[in-house]
Amino acid sequence: MASMRQIFYVFLFLVAFISSAVFYYSEFEGKSLMDAVWLTMSSVTTTGYSDVMPVTKTGRIITIFLSVLGFGFLTFVLGTFLSGMVEGRISGAWGRRRMERDIAKLRNHIIVCGAGRVGREVICELLQEKKDFVVIEKDPAHLTEFCEEGTLHINGDATEDKVLLAAGIKTAKSVITTLADDAENLMIIITCRDFNPAAHIVARANRPESIVRLKRAGANTVVCPSAIAGNRMALTSLKPTSIAVVETIVEDRNNSLNLEELILSDKSTLIGKDIKDARLRKDYGTLVLAIKRDGANIINPEPTEILMSGDLLVLCGTAEQLSRLEKVAAG
Repeated sequence: MASMRQIFYVFLFLVAFISSAVFYYSEFEGKSLMDAVWLTMSSVTTTGYSDVMPVTKTGRIITIFLSVLGFGFLTFVLGTFLSGMVEGRISGAWGRRRMERDIAKLRNHIIVCGAGRVGREVICELLQEKKDFVVIEKDPAHLTEFCEEGTLHINGDATEDKVLLAAGIKTAKSVITTLADDAENLMIIITCRDFNPAAHIVARANRPESIVRLKRAGANTVVCPSAIAGNRMALTSLKPTSIAVVETIVEDRNNSLNLEELILSDKSTLIGKDIKDARLRKDYGTLVLAIKRDGANIINPEPTEILMSGDLLVLCGTAEQLSRLEKVAAG
């Protein structure tokens, strides 16, 4: 099956061929423009009306070529076009262009590089959270199930500048790179930092010794699945109940409790109050697990800890409770 580019070139040749014939009949056969067009099209379609005919020997030779070559090219273009319509190739091309337009409209979205085993889990989580994101994957087989769900995606190599730019790296809020090759993840991090220094980058490290390199390249967070899996297995064996409780909070979708991050704005009424006086537990039913301030984490803060502008609060509570507190945090 011919490609869209080949069809386009053949179509251009057909238009040029027909235009040349119309010009010849008009200039050298003495036909009016309408008669020239009529004679050309009746020859190309092999309709063969005899009301308008060429009068010169050259004109008749041209007409023969029109009847053979013109009809052949016309049949090829129409046949391929209709075949493409049936097979969905043309609709697929339109779909890709529509997806490109949708991606170009995104702002503060997430770019996921890789849709393999780890990337698939990331994508499922983002779908659950209903976040705006784009997937970059060079193996079309890995994109099949997500294409059916209408997930925005680009079939390409995430290490290439043009692919990251097409995914909207300059306006992205976060980048998650999950490739199985640490060198490729490193290249993606460096490129993302060039195009968007403010982006939050989460990278996968397949070897523990790569963690330092990836952070040095600019990754905000580096996750080593093998190390985390081993640590979790050990903790599950040593502290099964504690781990089960954490899993329930983090992973169970039917659980009413959620973990949330809220940033205190300058206008928040909580600024200047300590945790006890802010009554986060009494009035909102939320539990402050940690505070991130100036790059440092305050785990299990004391009730006397003063809340400051720009503090990032890690909270535990129901969706309703967190929603009410979010309005207060934003001021």
